[in-house]
Amino acid sequence: MQASHTADIAVIGAGIVGSALAYFLSSSGDSKKIVLIDRSFTPLKGSTGHAPGFVGQYNESDVLTRLAKDTVNEYKKIPGGFDVVGGLELATSPAGADRLKQRHDSAKRAGLEAELISPEKAISMAPALMQGDYTAALHFAGDGAANAIRITTFFQDEARARGVQLLQADATKIHEANGQVNGVMTTAGFVQAKKVVIATGIWAPELCSSQTPIPIVPVAHPYMYGEYHELSAHKAPWVRWPEHHVYARDHGTFYGLGSYDHPPFAQQPSETAIGSWIEDFTATLDTAMKFIPEQTKLVIREKFNGIFSMTPDNMPLVGLVAETAGLYMAAAVWVTHAAGSAKFLTQLIQGEAVDGTLKKALDPNRFQGREMKELTQESLDGYNHIYKTVASSE
Repeated sequence: MQASHTADIAVIGAGIVGSALAYFLSSSGDSKKIVLIDRSFTPLKGSTGHAPGFVGQYNESDVLTRLAKDTVNEYKKIPGGFDVVGGLELATSPAGADRLKQRHDSAKRAGLEAELISPEKAISMAPALMQGDYTAALHFAGDGAANAIRITTFFQDEARARGVQLLQADATKIHEANGQVNGVMTTAGFVQAKKVVIATGIWAPELCSSQTPIPIVPVAHPYMYGEYHELSAHKAPWVRWPEHHVYARDHGTFYGLGSYDHPPFAQQPSETAIGSWIEDFTATLDTAMKFIPEQTKLVIREKFNGIFSMTPDNMPLVGLVAETAGLYMAAAVWVTHAAGSAKFLTQLIQGEAVDGTLKKALDPNRFQGREMKELTQESLDGYNHIYKTVASSE
């Protein structure tokens, strides 16, 4: 097949994960030619383009906590990329308070800044976002908010400066011969490459023809932006109400609020990761807004259905796709874990020694032998427990 472009490595998807991967691969000091492919670099049409930016590093999965810590360390190097505003989790019942105590203890063991504080102190940190009676509050001082678009742009600019080609085109098919990947067909022609990475998020299953199940299930999720307000001198932490599946943050000049407190909806994306509005979401946001003080006068300026990926164990799929030599995947990765996941995959692609625990937990082939129908249902069942992973932390 006549190649319009040639590369050593082709990365499909220029969201925060694919762009981070191009950045790290191009930082290795060798002369490998890398092509980063996306249907649109500006604006970004995947989940990165509308990510709320909450970054909470602690997770019940040791693997995700490690990836998040590594990710934050990278984001903090980027001008305007990460704001260390902290994070708050609030409990409204004795059981919720016990849960926060467990999370506090585990987070401390993981080396994170975590402190149980009084509800009164918590309210003083984010008075515009909190009201009501609370039984406990947990503060993560090192957490914060990521500017996903700024971070992604930085990774792309640095990668381009190191010789990475940014190709604006739609990837239509991954080609292989005799069990070895040999390139990607795009709307701008054939890109010849011996190594290809699928980093297209919610669209990843469309490009992967593996017989091994790739249970990346796109789901619908409501989020809203409030009316604009004056920029406050005090940067409030983000706030979560875990028992009620609600979260909120101050974006600087407006408030944002989202909720997982609704039945899960699988939704196949079209050209962007913004889906059509689901009427049930209106009631979901109305309920969530009751957590915000009346004096804040939170009024919806914009609401949208942001589609993102779920997997059966709430873990990303990052690694080598077993059936095709040279084919890799980095999908179902949140902004919280993007840079850490990209660094791990860079090591794997370059043949470096990698952590065996990470490799096993993130292995795209870990669902071999399972039925997609069952895996899809497991993914949807985990939606309302998005911050809890069922993956082993061994």
